[in-house]
Amino acid sequence: MSKSVLVIDSPENCMQCPMFNGADECILQDDDTNFEADTIDELRKGCPLMNLPEKDKGDYPANTFDAGHAEGWNACIDEITGDD
Repeated sequence: MSKSVLVIDSPENCMQCPMFNGADECILQDDDTNFEADTIDELRKGCPLMNLPEKDKGDYPANTFDAGHAEGWNACIDEITGDD
């Protein structure tokens, strides 16, 4: 099965998250998780959203494996975020 990525600005908390609906439920989590969470903090513990990894800021000698890996890694992050 193919994979997809949804890129959003990371919310500070559940209340600011576009995946949190008006019924105080996370649409990314199943009904049991939403029902069993007594507080927003408990619901947040199961949050499936993850921060993007950081770009590689290493200073590698040109034309080395590490430099090529870092360049590819950073290009991937740029592609996901839409940066140039």
